Amino acid sequence: MKPETRFTLLIFAIAVIWKMGLFITGLDTSFLGKYPLLLVFALLLIGMYRGADGRRKIDHADGIAFMPAFRSAMSISALFSLIYTLFVYFYITSIDNQFMNKFIANRVTELRASNTPEVDVNAWIKGAQEFPFALTWTLFTFIAIMVISVFYAGAIGRMMAKKYPKLSA
Repeated sequence: MKPETRFTLLIFAIAVIWKMGLFITGLDTSFLGKYPLLLVFALLLIGMYRGADGRRKIDHADGIAFMPAFRSAMSISALFSLIYTLFVYFYITSIDNQFMNKFIANRVTELRASNTPEVDVNAWIKGAQEFPFALTWTLFTFIAIMVISVFYAGAIGRMMAKKYPKLSA
């Protein structure tokens, strides 16, 4: 198995276990559940680095340039963001089908705590209930992971090229 695929599947498995663990224990409404992508981004950074390093060991033992390391890291990111986005869609629509209601309730609590007029709160609730929530949430997840991953891949490519410079023969 390619190192990119191995590390993609590893970080995906850990992210799914984390998300399901939060849901099963009821911590999905706590601080940990409020920002679930923080762990996903940390796992992604580690997985992208280890996958790019694995690719370097296999194909570029004499040193690696920026672009091969960048491509390796981005391939991990692209595959991970695709399968994680599909999982998030399945999670929202099938596993935690009260996700949207919990999100709306949390937001309404925040709006009322900031002394927002009740007319505006009611208008926000009405607009949120008519919004295509599951599709938009999954699209946001995909885009967020891909945008952050470009920066991660750039940093990883730069670190790899500096740590293992390509030696000219």
